[in-house]
Amino acid sequence: MAQRYDLAITGGGPAGSAAAWQAAQTGARVVVLDKAEFPRDKPCGDGLTPRAVGYLQKMGLADEVAKFHRVNRAKVFSPSEWELSFPHRPGMPDHGHVARRLELDALLLKNAESAGAEVRQSAEVVGPIVDDDGRVTGVTIKSGEQLFADAVISADGAYSPVKRALRLDSPYNSYSAIAIRAEMPANRPDADSLDIYLKLAFQGDQLPGYGWVFPLGDGRVNIGLGYVNSYKKWQQINATQLLGEFLATLPAEWELPPIDELKKSKGLQAWRLPMGFTAWPPWRPGVLFAGDSLGAARPVSGAGISKALQSGLAAGECAIAALTNSGPDDFTNYAQRINAAWGKEYRRGRYFHKLVGKPAIANAGLKVLDGINHPGFRAHFLFWEGWRDAKQG
Repeated sequence: MAQRYDLAITGGGPAGSAAAWQAAQTGARVVVLDKAEFPRDKPCGDGLTPRAVGYLQKMGLADEVAKFHRVNRAKVFSPSEWELSFPHRPGMPDHGHVARRLELDALLLKNAESAGAEVRQSAEVVGPIVDDDGRVTGVTIKSGEQLFADAVISADGAYSPVKRALRLDSPYNSYSAIAIRAEMPANRPDADSLDIYLKLAFQGDQLPGYGWVFPLGDGRVNIGLGYVNSYKKWQQINATQLLGEFLATLPAEWELPPIDELKKSKGLQAWRLPMGFTAWPPWRPGVLFAGDSLGAARPVSGAGISKALQSGLAAGECAIAALTNSGPDDFTNYAQRINAAWGKEYRRGRYFHKLVGKPAIANAGLKVLDGINHPGFRAHFLFWEGWRDAKQG
């Protein structure tokens, strides 16, 4: 006999786990399906912004997240060096953390299970079940088993099999970032800053992207870079080679391993990060999209964890609200929530990507940014609203 749920969630990452936790609070019968066995790693910068920390606190994980390495500011190289403190927002933390996805995602999935959600690992979803009216009524997993649900939340990543099967697109000219990173030891004190390097070039062209050095604690760092495919020659870039060039610009006294050693140890991980809404509207009858399946990453910075958590929490809440009232054919409440929260920011972000994808504009913009001696204005220039001069506190 096929099993039936109120809500089936495909993907046990931050978006899926947040949605499951939120929905399970209502007593709904929720199942989370993921193809992996946890703990499992995911390629990521591992940075938790204050907003992401706030969502984790909301989910009852304040004590657990406090154990991760804390960061209090951002240090930016453009290439001159300047610092920004995280924004002060009412009721929000003023600090971030750096957390390995190996640990963070397992923590979130366990939290969803503790809230009452059923978690099924090694259960790869291969596609949705769609009825004669075009409404999603469940999912099929690789074993052939079918699970039926009043609604499905697709939180199954950039290559979402649910979204792919439905052949969905977005009216927006959305972009994706190509990112690569590695975790490694560094001979330096554990810093309390997220270090951002804006000077990232390919054949003399300033790329629409940046490099980063994020401290994990215990003498280890996450170092990587990302660039947006609004740059016309992005397919010519060898990401591994570009990362090697970036590593060579960092202080020699850090004694970082060479790129060839990282390759041999299989420490390099690359991924695609969709941003600016790659599925819009963010729902269809019977299904809602969250996290990378939605293309929820912040367009300018590529910050994905906070947006995954936010979209997951909203999807879980809106799905249950709609099922309780109007039914599974209309999740307009979710579209309204997402548009109200991100619509203006993401429209600006898409325009920003289009501009900085042109090397002449990107080069000129970086020179202007580097010449400004006012951190607050620099932050505004980068759409980092609310960030402050770290020296002023």
